[in-house]
Order: sequence, then structure tokens, then C-alpha cells
Amino acid sequence: MLRTSLSLTGQWEFKPYPLPARRMSDLDGEDWNISNVPCSIFNSLIESGQIKQSQIDSKPEKFSWVSKKPWVYRKIFDTPNDLLNCDRAELVFDGLDTIASIWLNEKLIAKTNNMFIPFRFDVTELLKPKENKLLVKFEPAVECAEKLMARYTVFNESDFSNPYRVYIRKAQYQFGWDFCPSLPGCGIWRDVRLEGIKNARISDVHIRTVDCNQQYADIKVAVKLDVAAKQKFVCKINLSSDGQKIEHSLIFEQGEDSHSTLLRIEKPSLWWPAGSGEQNLYLAKLQLYNENEIVDEIQKKFGIRTVKLNRQAEKKAGKFCFEINSQRIFAKGANWIPASIFAGSVSENDYEKLLFAAADANINMLRVWGGGYYENDKFYELCDQLGVMVWQDFMFAGGYYPDRQWFTAEVEKEAIEIITRLRNHPCLVLWCGNDQIDSMHNFGELGTSKKFHGKTIYHKLLPRLIADLDTDTDYIPTTPLAQKNQFKSGQMLTVHNWDVWRGNQPICKYICSPQDIPEFVTEFGLQSLPNLETVEKFCPDEQLSIGSWQIEKHNYQAGGNSQLYRYIGDMFGAAENFEKFVYLSQLAQGRAAKLYVEHLRANKQKNNGVLFWQFNDCCPAISFSALDYDKKPKAIYYYARRFFAKYLISILPEFDKSCSGSMTNLKSISVIVVNDSDKSLTATLNCRLLDLFGRKLDQVSLPVAIAPFNVASALKLPQAMVFPENPQQCALQVTLDKNDKRISENLFFYVPDKYINWPKTEISKSFSQVAENKWQIRLKSNVITRDVKITAMPSAQLSDNFVNLVPPNDIEIIAAYTSACASLPEPKFKLLGLSNFT
Repeated sequence: MLRTSLSLTGQWEFKPYPLPARRMSDLDGEDWNISNVPCSIFNSLIESGQIKQSQIDSKPEKFSWVSKKPWVYRKIFDTPNDLLNCDRAELVFDGLDTIASIWLNEKLIAKTNNMFIPFRFDVTELLKPKENKLLVKFEPAVECAEKLMARYTVFNESDFSNPYRVYIRKAQYQFGWDFCPSLPGCGIWRDVRLEGIKNARISDVHIRTVDCNQQYADIKVAVKLDVAAKQKFVCKINLSSDGQKIEHSLIFEQGEDSHSTLLRIEKPSLWWPAGSGEQNLYLAKLQLYNENEIVDEIQKKFGIRTVKLNRQAEKKAGKFCFEINSQRIFAKGANWIPASIFAGSVSENDYEKLLFAAADANINMLRVWGGGYYENDKFYELCDQLGVMVWQDFMFAGGYYPDRQWFTAEVEKEAIEIITRLRNHPCLVLWCGNDQIDSMHNFGELGTSKKFHGKTIYHKLLPRLIADLDTDTDYIPTTPLAQKNQFKSGQMLTVHNWDVWRGNQPICKYICSPQDIPEFVTEFGLQSLPNLETVEKFCPDEQLSIGSWQIEKHNYQAGGNSQLYRYIGDMFGAAENFEKFVYLSQLAQGRAAKLYVEHLRANKQKNNGVLFWQFNDCCPAISFSALDYDKKPKAIYYYARRFFAKYLISILPEFDKSCSGSMTNLKSISVIVVNDSDKSLTATLNCRLLDLFGRKLDQVSLPVAIAPFNVASALKLPQAMVFPENPQQCALQVTLDKNDKRISENLFFYVPDKYINWPKTEISKSFSQVAENKWQIRLKSNVITRDVKITAMPSAQLSDNFVNLVPPNDIEIIAAYTSACASLPEPKFKLLGLSNFT
């Protein structure tokens, strides 16, 4: 970037704002503490040694006092001459959380009340060459929200938690949710800088794919200027990728601030979601000239692709299907929540770890959930790079929001900023107005009021802005979504399936109504505990026991602990110790997700996508996440790698109407192969009935040929394989083999694990170093061994985990260590499973 700029990110000072203070001089003194910005006030207190992260993790309820105080941050800086000599100097805050007053050199320049958007202030006349003093004071968010509710309240009959939260444009999860405590806090949570403008700056570039195919693409580039001096400007546009280069110039006469052009690219390299093609990106470089001088320059990456949400009705039923470049895409993904409860503490490295992990799990879509915040540019850039489609909620979740003009005006300003910032990203495939609010209103879950407070935001304001600013991306007002908004009688287009877990139904309920296949599943899931190493960080050794208060209080969902015990009991019975309890909770979560996703993918003629709840965590918690707060994978993460793989064998039992999930009501078993690749698949499907020692009791083999992105016809297994003589002592192994190579497999057991009498298990282990920091683990068992968990000591990244061992075959797993562990003589591994190992 060519702009004259001074970063104010980095070291600041902070302290509690003294309540008696009336003048800036009242803040002088030696009681300032050092903090790095971006940050949350909690990060500042931790960094300055006033509190400890481990204390917050262990007892978050003890730190509500932090959010009840006003806080002030200070930065003293010098202004370089080249910035002072610009036509205009602006102070830019990319994010302030949330109710803030800003002073520069003792002059109040602004007050802000929205966490989600950046702020830009003209400070040309206020800057000095030396010792500029910048102050930002934060008011307690809860106190401000409660005052607004007392003044404008219209929600007396609402029953959602912390009702004041809806009055303030701040991340709603920070007021407490079913996966985190209430720790609202405050802070300068994104970058700060001074920007100098010489004559003009490029304030916005909108790059649209008007049309594209393999032969050509028509790209519209619209440029908007922020003009400080009314002169003539020329903007030179350069689009490039892999040797392709297109140049064009836009001429801005005096008084003009916006122009656009349509450019044609021959034989374009298209952008595709992961699994459907390459993630080709182009570079747009724009240089703004005043006469022969470059006064501004920006660069943006973009992808050439068309996106459409196909909702064309079929036989009076609704449809909800994503199409990229006119090709149907089955969405395989999860819901994304903020990666920390402390806004401002998520680093670029954190985003890379999480999003690369998502891509490695074959995820091609993440829904940015409406109770968090709009992610920073790094998040969307990585999704562009990795081919992860983004379903983007606006930040409204689980409650009525004010209808007042002051509130909707703030929402309009927010939406314009967000739409403009995100619309160039090829990963962005959908805007969604809110999370669950329409359905909650229709089913009376927000009180008995007949008025839908906030409806105009989702059904009028936001769709109008999308139509004006991002006409290429579809919008839906809410999820779950019903056709024609008829929630009680209409066809559901997206569903949040909580019959299992919150509805207390057995997990077989996921598949007990094969005729009722949803168009799209936006949420479903079970809770599980974090990994044992993560639990040990917030729980003392003496409390590491099943049912301890220190453990159970980290479940923030009402009744969540009871549900946890129930589903573990259904599948496994009682856990014998705490380590096994953690393990079984994760297995229950993974098994449930596996059953549902395999069912939906096998029925992809009707279903168009499934997103489990949730991918990541924001704090240590018993939650629905696939990666715990330390970014350590749970069982469901490894399960997702398999049930989202491009080749999938789905083994689907069919039960009678009682649907208890036991052998007594099993009717049949179907095997369906899914080919989610862009090439035809020809292979052999082998179904083997095995006893627990791996000995073959029966076998069926047949060839399969499946077109790209399609499913094979269901294979109904013979009665002898559906109803084996000793169902508690055998398993069904199904493999997909091509050219003597196994490309997919699945293992089915006829009864819950608690009914299986596992034989004495002996697992042999061997290790070999394959690179400086990588070891290969080879495991082999004398009997069928299910869901073997491998724990590396010291910790390592494993290529697979929670694996099944079927004799006589062995498996190989790669353990990748940090460079600090590269010189290990031989790493150590601990194995945990459903049976006891020797």
C-alpha cells in the first residue's frame, strides 16, 4: 500500500477510568499499565500481571467485575512530517468494543457505539509533530445496554437470557451463550493507524463476475474515490494471474468520485470450492495518479466464479441448493463461532491453524454464526485460498431487536460497511439476516407478544441493501427457513435439527424417517468434553472426576450435563474413570454426527448440505465443538475427515416405527456409495460379516460404477448379514477397493458397544522416523478394536485418530512434532479404547 500511514497498533497504556475525573489532567499520574493493542481488557489485565489466564479459565464467574468498570487506553506518539504535509490526515480504528469516547490532544473527537464496524475521523487540524496524546475511554457495555432497555423497552414478555444484549451492537455471545460464560469486556480490538491522503484515496473497489464459462469471463470493476482536492485523476487497473494480464484506465474528471468498466478475460481460470476444482485467484492492482504522481495504490485478490442459491420449486416442494459456476455443490461443513471470547486476541496464526484444520477435514463451507462478529480480512482471505465457502450471518441471534429508528439507522450503517468489505471474496456464497429469530417468534419462544420486533431489519432493510450493494450474492432472512415463511405448515428449506440432544431423542431418530430428508441442515450436534490435556488446564487434579462441580460448571447449556450422561449411557454405559468419560463423550458426539451425515449424503438427491454445530471453541468449555479451545481435535474432527471424504460408504440401518435403535426393531441394512469427485468411479464393493477376531463369516462383493458427484443405488444386504446369529459378537466391514487399493471403508456394529463382550485385546506397536520431525506409528490388533485413541507424548499432530483395527491388517499413522521435539530418541504413545489393552 502506497498510502502515507503511521501504525498506532502495538504498545499502549491503560487503567481503570477514575470516576471523579472531569478533565484530561485528572488522568495524569504514574498508575498506567502497559498493554498491546489489539486487545480485550482481559488481555490487558493478563499481560500486565493483574490477573492470570488460568484463573479466568478455571473460574470465569469471578471476573464479572472487569466488565462493570469504565476503562481508558492511552497512546502518546509523534507525527512524521510526510503525514503532516498531506491534504488530509485521518485517524482510523478498525474496531472499538464498544461504547467508546475518543480524545486527541484533549479534544473530544467522537463517540462510538458499534463493535462491528471501522471508524475514520478527520484529525488534520489536531495533529502535532510531537507528543500527540490519544485517549479512548470505554463505558461498561452491560450498564449502557440496560439503560437503553429501561428507556426503550418493548420486550417485557421475552424470556431469552440477558435481554439487554440486543440493544447494543456488540458480539452477543460475550453476554453468555450455551458454550461460554458472560464476559463482555471492552477494548481496542482491531488495528489503529493514522492515514494521510494526498489529493485522493481509493476508498472502495468492487470486482464482480458478471458472467463466466471456460471460454471467457466478463468482470466489472467499480472504483470509488475519497477526494480531498478536486482535481483530475487516472486510476490504472491491472488484472493478472499465471501469465494473463489485462490493463485498463479509468479517468476521473474534477468533481467525479466513482467510475466502472467491464473487462473480458479469455479462457479464465475459475474459482471453485474445495473438492470441486481449483481455487484460482487473480490479483487486481490499482494505482491512482494525479498528473504523473501516484497518490494511492491498493491490491486485492479475487476469484472468477458465479454463485447462485437455487430455490426453484420442484413439485410444489422447496429447494435450497448452492450452485457455483452453474454446478451443484453439496455443502459439507460446520458452524464457526469467534475463536476467543476476548475479541482482539485471535492472531493470524490462530486463523491459519483453525482454517487449515477445517480444510484438512474436507470441509467446504463454514457458516459465520450471527451471535459472534464479522471476521477480519485474514479469515475470508484464507477461505478464498482454501476453497471454503462462507455462509455469512448478520449479527442478530436468538431474540427480538429494537424497531426504533435510532437502532435501524445504526444497523443500516453497519450493513453497508460489512457488505462493502466482504462482497469481493469468492468464498462468500450467502447472506443470512438472523439466527433462529423468525422461527422462535413463530413458535412463541420469545414471549406471547404477537408483534415481531425487528422484522423490518431482516425482511426489508437488509435485503434492500444486498440488492443495492451485492446483487450477485443471494440473501435469506433467517435460518431455519420455511418456504413462504410458513414455519408451522410450510416446507422447511433449512432446518436446525435438535430433536436429538435438546429434544432428548435417541440418535437413531436422525435416520428413522427416511422419507423426510431435509433440503439443508444448518445446525445439529451433541456436546462433548474437551481433551483431557485441555481439561487439566482449568481443573485441579483433585477435581478431575466424573460429576465434579469444577468440570460440570463449564457446561453453559441448561441441562447439558444430564444430556451428556444420557447419550454416553445409551451407547456405552457408565464410564469407569474420568479419562474414559472424556473419551466416551467424544465418541458419542462423533458417532451421532457420523450417522446423520452419512444418511444425508446417501440421500443427496434430496439433501443439499449439512453443517454440524460447531467447529471451534471460544473458551474452555463442555461444548459442541470439533476442536477444543486449545485447538486439539476431538473424535468428531477425525470422524468428519471420513464422513466428508470424497468417497463415502454409507451403512444405513432401517428400524421400525419404534426407533429405539436396538436389534429388536432392525428391519434392513442398506449400503450406499457416494462419489463426490469430479471423475467417474469404477470399483469393487466388498461387504464382509466378521466375528470379533476378524474371521470372515459371510461375504458379498459387487462392482460399482458411479458418475461424478453422484450416488450408487442402494444395496440391500441379504438377511443372513442383516440378522447374524450372534449380533453381539460380530461386525460388518464394508470396503471400496480399486486396483488393489482401498479408497474407502466403514465398520458397522449391530448393537450398542455396552452390549458387546470385547475379547482380550493385544495391540502391537512399531515406530519409525520418516523425517526430522515426523514418526510413523504402525498398529496391529489380534481382534477387532474400535475407536482406538492415540495420545502422543509430547503432543503431536496426528494424521488420523480414533481408528478401527481389523485383523489381520495393520494401520499407519504419521505423528508430526514441532521442531523442538525433532531429536526425540523415540516418541511415546498412549492408547485408549473401548476394551482393555495389553
